[in-house]
Amino acid sequence: MPIRPTLLIALGLLAGLTPFAIDLYLPSLPSIAQDLASSIELAQITVTVYLAVFATAQLFLGPLSDILGRRLTIGGGLVLFLLADLGCALAPSMEWLLAARAVQALGGAAVAVTIPALVRDLYEKDDYARVMGLVMLVMSMAPLVAPTVGSLIISLASWRMVFLALFVIALIAALLFFRLVHETLHAHHRHVFDLGLILRNYLRILRHRVALGYLLTAAASFAGMMTFIVTSPYVYIQLHHLPATWFGPAFGANVALGMVFSLLNARFVARLGSDRLLRWGLSAQGLAGALALLLLMVGETPLWAIVTMAALYLGMTGVVLGNAMAGFMSFFPKSAGTASAFAGATRFGAGALMGTLVSLLHDGSAGPMLLGMGVSGLLGLATFGILCHGFRSIPLPR
Repeated sequence: MPIRPTLLIALGLLAGLTPFAIDLYLPSLPSIAQDLASSIELAQITVTVYLAVFATAQLFLGPLSDILGRRLTIGGGLVLFLLADLGCALAPSMEWLLAARAVQALGGAAVAVTIPALVRDLYEKDDYARVMGLVMLVMSMAPLVAPTVGSLIISLASWRMVFLALFVIALIAALLFFRLVHETLHAHHRHVFDLGLILRNYLRILRHRVALGYLLTAAASFAGMMTFIVTSPYVYIQLHHLPATWFGPAFGANVALGMVFSLLNARFVARLGSDRLLRWGLSAQGLAGALALLLLMVGETPLWAIVTMAALYLGMTGVVLGNAMAGFMSFFPKSAGTASAFAGATRFGAGALMGTLVSLLHDGSAGPMLLGMGVSGLLGLATFGILCHGFRSIPLPR
């Protein structure tokens, strides 16, 4: 099937809803903690609550998309997401905000878990890697502009306006989706509800060593990215006194670099193969992880050194995630929704776990960020090498 630009835009915006839900309000975390008479640690937990619910919900929402179809699953998720946006904007307390974020994550999970399955309905492995790379390129616009937009909003108005802006973005995504994207799962390919079958499919995934290797590789890489997202507002704004209005461009520079490499990945994946590009991306992230641990041992860490390490790590995120997911999904063409659900739950579960750990380790320094990104970068590289035989020689194409 040819790759339509309009489809890529629609899917990219849908995939961008969760990055928007996380990144748009990052600059306002200190303001939220102050306004709701809470702590910065609990404000950071609003990020990890989203991730935890997002991860868990995918385990049943993915199989649900194999039963109900892609459009109905995404449509229901969009409704929940929109309602939760309003709940976040009206939150009178941190407890209310945490609850609204949980509902928002449920809706976001229904959207996000279905997109890889929808693309898998249409494309095979290398084409899947190319399309998902391009979708992630479009999606990358969200974390590129979101912190800057969030910084601008809180410089002019309350943090509550950030969630109203998110409501508008989600509404536009919903309108584009229902206008441009048709059902991709034909009726004769849909599953009947069978809990035993769902559990057996999950067990089959767990028993597939190489597929699990691809997935755990992506999860480790994602955990490092989430470490940066959770900790960077404190490290940049409060620890190193970067003005909140500058946080967006500093954050977005990493995303812009990631977009460049995602575009290069889409350009060369057909020639070089997704496994080779994955190995190169993981090598760069492993180097960034080693640099992070070195900075941790040094102690006093200047901002420029953190920025350099983060750029090296985050610049490779699209390359690593897109190609690792292509490898994983290629093994499960007849249960793409279930496989996508398991993959999403694993990735975001790893992100939620690492985000929670670095929040609990908050000690007024950049140490938790450096530790989380260091461990994640080296773990992803090691996992690919051990479970996927990623260090074996791959001959150059002729």
